[in-house]
Amino acid sequence: MDETRKREKLVLNLTEAAEAMGVSRPTMRLLSRVEGFPVLRIGNRVLFSKKGLERWISEMEGSRVELHER
Repeated sequence: MDETRKREKLVLNLTEAAEAMGVSRPTMRLLSRVEGFPVLRIGNRVLFSKKGLERWISEMEGSRVELHER
């Protein structure tokens, strides 16, 4: 197996996901609360699947996402 492939992460943390999507960390936190957004919560950790983010972006293309603080 290729070395790069072995080290490739399946999930991103909040900072990595925000950078990948080109949004701020606070915006990523708000997105993580949107119904249907691909988020994985393990204990206190919030993780994001790379494939899930790509799929969500494709599905939401042309849509408007309303973000509301709690």
